Amino acid sequence: MIMWLIVLAGILFSFRVFPEKYIFPRTFISWIFLFLAFAYWAYLSLNAFKVHRKAPRSVFEIDKLVKEGIYARVRHPMYSGDIVFACAIFLFFPSIRVLVSVVWLTLVLILWMRVEEKALTEKFGKEYANYKTNTPMIFPKTWKR
Repeated sequence: MIMWLIVLAGILFSFRVFPEKYIFPRTFISWIFLFLAFAYWAYLSLNAFKVHRKAPRSVFEIDKLVKEGIYARVRHPMYSGDIVFACAIFLFFPSIRVLVSVVWLTLVLILWMRVEEKALTEKFGKEYANYKTNTPMIFPKTWKR
């Protein structure tokens, strides 16, 4: 909850301070990116919630480390979806305000992921350290070795 308040405060600040000047025109491609990003966000978020219902809550409420399902492909699927969807929103509304908001959201989420990862490492120790070694943080690998 605190993280989203920080994100919201930054977005409100950017909309208050920066002009609504558009950087480039919106095209049909913007619609395609928005649709694909929404599908990516929905897929990751719904699968994360399906596999681990406590994931959206505080790290302190998580009682077991989940490494299957979508969590076998990426450590932070919901944040990954949020970042991709925010980038698509920028492509749909390509203004300076939205760009600053997306950068702010991404920075806050990355910092928050690092805080969560520290807490998860303290809570689950070597098991989480091994999981971090084998699973990407934000974007799933699309290829197999």
